[in-house]
Amino acid sequence: METVAHQDGGLVNLLEEQVLELRAALEDAAEAICRTDASGRLISVNRAFTEMLGYAAPEILGRSWEAVIAPEDHELVRADLAAGIRAKIERQALGLRRDGTSFAMHLVMVPLYSRRDQRDAVQGHYFYIRDLTERRRTEEQLIFAGRMAAVGTLAAGVAHEINNPLAYIVANIDFTRRELAMHAAKLESLAPPPVPVTANAPSAAPARPSTLGGSLAEILEALDEARQGAERVRNIVRDLKVFGRGNEESRGPVVLRRVLDSSINIAWSEIRHRARLVKDYTDVPPIDGNESRLGQVFLNLLLNAAQAITEGDADRNEIRVSTRTDRLGRAVVEVRDSGLGIPPEILARIFDPFFTTKPEGVGTGLGLWICKGILAGLGGEISVESELGRGSTFRVVMPPAAIDGADERADRAPARVDKRGERVLIIDDEPMILGALRRALGAEYRVTCLSNGREALARFAAGERFDVILCDLMMPDTTGMDLHAAIDRIAPGQGQRMIFVTGGAFTPRAREFLEHVPNPRIEKPVDFQNLRVLMKNLIG
Repeated sequence: METVAHQDGGLVNLLEEQVLELRAALEDAAEAICRTDASGRLISVNRAFTEMLGYAAPEILGRSWEAVIAPEDHELVRADLAAGIRAKIERQALGLRRDGTSFAMHLVMVPLYSRRDQRDAVQGHYFYIRDLTERRRTEEQLIFAGRMAAVGTLAAGVAHEINNPLAYIVANIDFTRRELAMHAAKLESLAPPPVPVTANAPSAAPARPSTLGGSLAEILEALDEARQGAERVRNIVRDLKVFGRGNEESRGPVVLRRVLDSSINIAWSEIRHRARLVKDYTDVPPIDGNESRLGQVFLNLLLNAAQAITEGDADRNEIRVSTRTDRLGRAVVEVRDSGLGIPPEILARIFDPFFTTKPEGVGTGLGLWICKGILAGLGGEISVESELGRGSTFRVVMPPAAIDGADERADRAPARVDKRGERVLIIDDEPMILGALRRALGAEYRVTCLSNGREALARFAAGERFDVILCDLMMPDTTGMDLHAAIDRIAPGQGQRMIFVTGGAFTPRAREFLEHVPNPRIEKPVDFQNLRVLMKNLIG
C-alpha cells in the first residue's frame, strides 16, 4: 500500500508540474489568449492579451467577451459560438481595444467540456487572438510596391507611344519654321530701299512693315512657342524613361548630373510648392552604375525631402542638391532639406523595410530600404544626418567608374552636310513620321520612305543599296532587330549603314540588342542636328 501511495503521490506531483508548465506556456505565448466561462465571462487572460487590448487583467476579468469584439461583429461571433459547440471556429473579425480603437484580428474559438464523455456540456471557450494590423499593412505595402513596379514597367512603353506622335510634331514644326523663315527673308529682300532724306526735304514718315511680313513674324513666334512646349514634353518623356527600366541590370559609366536633373524634373511638382531648389554641382567622376537604379534612389530622396516640408511656404524653405568629390576620389551627392527633421529615437530605423513615419497612403516604408539595397549592389553607401526642426541631409557616396568615358555630350555646332544626293532609306510604321523625316531631309538627300520591313527586304533582294538607312527599332511586322540581321544576309555591309530610331527600347531584347550592336541610334523625337552628324559620319 505504501508503494501504491507513493506512486499516486508521484503521479499527482507530475500532473501539478504539467499544469504549471501549461499555465506558463499560455502566459508567455505570443498570441493573445483568454478563457471564458459557460456564460461568456472572461475568467483568465495572458500577458499578450493585456498588451494587445490595453487592459490590466483586473479591469477585464469578469466582463463579457463582447468587451473585446467590435459591436458590428457581435452577432457574427455569437452565431459562431452557438454553432461551434462540437468544434473550433476560425474567423476574421474586428477587435476592440480599451481606448475604443478597433483592429483587424484572426480569431480562433475552441470549446471546453467538463468531461470527455459528455460532449454537450460546454464549460466555456478559449479565444486565441492574432492582431492582423501589421500583416494588413504589409500586404497593402507589397500591393502598392507591386503596382508601382508595374507602372515603372509600363513607363517606357508609354514613352514610346508618346514619342511617336511627338517625333512628327517636332519635325513638322521645325520644317514649317525653316520654310517660313526662308520666305520671310525673301520678302525682306524684295522690300523697296528706304527713300533718302535731304536737308531741305520734309522728313518722311517711317516705313511701316508690310502686313504679310508682320503676319509671318507673328506665325514664327507662335511656332517658336509651340516648339518650346514640345521640347518640354520631350524632356518629361526622357526623364520618365529613366525610371521605366526597372528590370535593366546593365552597368556602365553614369554621369550623375544627368541622373540628378532627371530626378529633379520628375519630382518638381512635389518640390515647387514647398521649397526653393538649389543645385550646387561641382565636378565629380562618372560612377560605375545603372542610370535607372540611381534615378530611383535620387527620386526617392527628393520626394522624401519635399514631403518633410509643409506646403505653402516655399520662399522660406530650401532643398539643396550638391555634388562633390571626397579625398578618396569618390562621388558624393547630398540632398539637404530644411524640413521637420527626424526624431533621434527613430533615426536608426529609417532604413528598415516597412518602417515609415508618413500618413497611411503616402509612404510604403520601402523607399529608403530599397535605396540602401540599390546602392550596396553598386558598391555605394547612404547615410543620414538630421536634427529636429532643422532638417535632414542624406548623403550618397559612390566609387568612380574604372573607365573614364562618360562625359556629357558637348553642344555641337550644326554639321555641314554636302548636298551630294546620297540615297537614304527611311523605314517606320508611322506614316506621319515618314512624312516629317522626308520633309526634313529631302532637300539634302534622295529619300525613300517605306512603312514596313517586308518592302525594304524586297528592295534589297532586288539589288537596291543605300548610303544611310534610318530604321525604327520597334515595328509590328518586322522589328528593326530582325531587319538588321536579314539585311546583313541579303546585302552584306548594308546593316552597318543602319541608324536605329527609337521611341524607347523598353523590351529586354531591344535593350540587349542596342548594347551589342555598334550601330548609331537616335531617340524620338529626333534631334535633327545630331541626326545629320550621324548621317555625315556614315557617309564619310
